[in-house]
Parts: sequence; C-alpha cells; structure tokens
Amino acid sequence: MIFVAGTLFGIMAGVILGLALSPRSGKEMRSEIVKKVSSDSMVKIKDGIEGQIGKINDAIKAGRMAAAKRKEELEAGY
Repeated sequence: MIFVAGTLFGIMAGVILGLALSPRSGKEMRSEIVKKVSSDSMVKIKDGIEGQIGKINDAIKAGRMAAAKRKEELEAGY
C-alpha cells in the first residue's frame, strides 16, 4: 500500500513539474503526460504481476514438496 501511495505521489509531482517547466502548449503537454504515465504504470504493473507469479510458483513448489514428503512418511508407516 505504501508503494502505491509513493508511486501516485511521484506521478503527481512529475506531472506538476512537467507542466510548470514545459515550453509546450497545454494540449500537447497533457497528451505527452498521458502517454508517459500510461507507459510507466504498465511497466510497474507488469513487474508487480511477474513478482507475484514468482511467489505463487515458489509456494506451489514448496507445497508439492511437502505433500510428497508427507506421502512418503505415511507410506513408510509413520
């Protein structure tokens, strides 16, 4: 949650600075901001999803290993 808040704050700060320091017209600047924010957001979302997929795959692997170990114990008569 803190990461999301920090990301949104950073985006807002960038937009404000970009508008304040830009020599472009407002319409051109808004168009560029939308493109940049959309692109950056998609990269961050993709990275976050890939990280979560990795964690899920690790958990699945650990669960399978634990199940196999327990099965061996049960078959051995523990």
